[in-house]
Amino acid sequence: MRFSLQDVKKSVQRRAGELSVSLHFLRPGELQAEIARLIVYYEELSGQPQRNFSLDDARAWIGDYRLAHCLIATLSHWYSWRQREWTEVLQELPGPPRLDDITSSVQLRLALYDYVSQHYHGFLGEQARTEALQAFAADYNLATADLEYLLALDSEDEALLTRTTPQAPSVQDVATVYNQWVFEAALFNASSVSFAIDCRAFSRKVAQDASTTVSMGVGAVIKRLCYLARVLGVYYDLSYDTASMAPSEEQTMLDLPEVTPALLTLTLYGPQEVTGAPQQYGLRLARLCRLLLGYGVAGAAGNKGKTLLAAAIVEAEAKIHFLQRAYTFAIDSKVLKFIALPQDEASAQNDFAAASQAATPLFDSSIEQSFSEAFQALADGWGMDGWELEREPEPLLLPQSIFIPDFALTRTHRRIYVEILGFWTPAYRERKIQKLQQLRGRDDLLLAIPLEAKEAFASIAQDFPIVYYQGQLSATDVLQVLRSRYDDFGERLTRIDVATVRQQVRREGLLSERACYPALCCYRRSELQRAAELVIDNEIAFLSGIGLYDLNWLEQLKQTFIAWMRERAAVSLPQVLDELKSHNQTLQECEDTTIEALLNLWSEVQIRRDSIFDAQVELVAHVDTSDEAANERQPVAVSGPPLALAKEEKRTEREKRPVARKRVVKERPALQEDLWG
Repeated sequence: MRFSLQDVKKSVQRRAGELSVSLHFLRPGELQAEIARLIVYYEELSGQPQRNFSLDDARAWIGDYRLAHCLIATLSHWYSWRQREWTEVLQELPGPPRLDDITSSVQLRLALYDYVSQHYHGFLGEQARTEALQAFAADYNLATADLEYLLALDSEDEALLTRTTPQAPSVQDVATVYNQWVFEAALFNASSVSFAIDCRAFSRKVAQDASTTVSMGVGAVIKRLCYLARVLGVYYDLSYDTASMAPSEEQTMLDLPEVTPALLTLTLYGPQEVTGAPQQYGLRLARLCRLLLGYGVAGAAGNKGKTLLAAAIVEAEAKIHFLQRAYTFAIDSKVLKFIALPQDEASAQNDFAAASQAATPLFDSSIEQSFSEAFQALADGWGMDGWELEREPEPLLLPQSIFIPDFALTRTHRRIYVEILGFWTPAYRERKIQKLQQLRGRDDLLLAIPLEAKEAFASIAQDFPIVYYQGQLSATDVLQVLRSRYDDFGERLTRIDVATVRQQVRREGLLSERACYPALCCYRRSELQRAAELVIDNEIAFLSGIGLYDLNWLEQLKQTFIAWMRERAAVSLPQVLDELKSHNQTLQECEDTTIEALLNLWSEVQIRRDSIFDAQVELVAHVDTSDEAANERQPVAVSGPPLALAKEEKRTEREKRPVARKRVVKERPALQEDLWG
């Protein structure tokens, strides 16, 4: 049971026209006797119902009403009020009660209500109450006192005080948790929390530790901060001090080998800024601050990096809100002294595990997640033109600020950043627009904007390529913008090594269509047709669905296959595919559809499909095998589009193939009684 900021003792000051608040933390040795007496009081009442607990007595041990209320709430970390189980109570009653049809206090009260309605016309006076309860209890073989206890078993007064830990807490344990909860109560009502981080502390740590080989530059710091914020589902912003940075280093976070920013400011936006509901989001914000400040994680796995991050924080402050006013809460060394008290390892690990489970996924929103999944599905099917999607790319440095795109798309030497903008609050949109205005002139940033926010981002609509979406961002819409804005097919054509490709085709005999894509620097089938024109000659041809192939190799393959087929009447298509792959190393890496397309080139071979499950390969009788006819059927290298050549060739083959007449079977018309019988 947490307590709110209004319950915490605090003092308010006005400094330089701004309101600031100081919270009351328990100092070492403060209220030790009072807290110890409160713990003893809880231990004495352990196992007793809540009706025996006196709130006034508990407050009397502390002496301060507000402080006592918060300390009682803090003890809920070790103690809780537990409702007794129905079956557990029945087993303790003398004699077997006849309550087979009643399994809870609610059902027992309904049964009593029905009894009173039946025998007392729905009203039970004070004089008849004892008599009615005795009669009702006798029906169920219960004593009257046991009946009254069972009727109120599920009430708060009958809940038993139970300690949830093996041992009672110490005074220091209670003071530690109280201070942490006071600190987190303030963050529940914060609109923002800012941390000033000394990035040079990481390089100094590496210089001091000669055994480490891992670099901890500003890029690693930012990655760590972004990871923690995303895991816990907290919205954040980053800015930096450029006083110690060279001008050339403000282009990208990848070029920071020597000089780094002196201070990096991490701003975490709280529930007042994002949703206005402090309960769930505020808890995530407090847990992230807990990890950054390093309290409560001593001894846990990975504690070394967290301690280093906490040591690099030089100052922090929060903007908190209560009673319709905003206050500055300075998280200085005095505050850290009270909350930076270690817990045991198991408690720390459980706290981080609970934070991870309660956090949102690694994606900021379902829009980003669905876009990533759709993109990957298309990329697996060669549908994204060779673009590769990267989550959480390197941040981009702006003047005194940092911009972290949602995705990066990479293809060869081209890298495009993608930012999915949301609608959120006016303050969110204003910050985004300010950052994007500083990125004007870049040709490597693509924006995705929801249709309802089109007017809100109209001021930057002419500066960047934009994809508008409604509901979910379409990967194909993004691809269309990439094709129209970043089409470099002409440049890629100049990078084709024609001599090397021809040499590879002559050496292997066949370069499958899939293998042609990287060899010809292509990403789409339409590009492949045009690029193949640079390679084909009198000895090399290209057909869509097959690829680039050597004519002599193809003729030799055909003659060998026809000789093998003459010894057989008909062979199943899978057997033919296995035979061709076993005797030809080039075909072993080809898909079955490619080999089947090769078979369709030969007019001497026919693939007969009697059903969708059965395909037979056989030789066609009465085929003119003269050299002149063979030359007419064989595709040649021409300067025109290969696609037109392929269509003409297939049409010629269809015309020369014998057409099998379908046998017509006349069936007897069905009788009416057959249809309905």
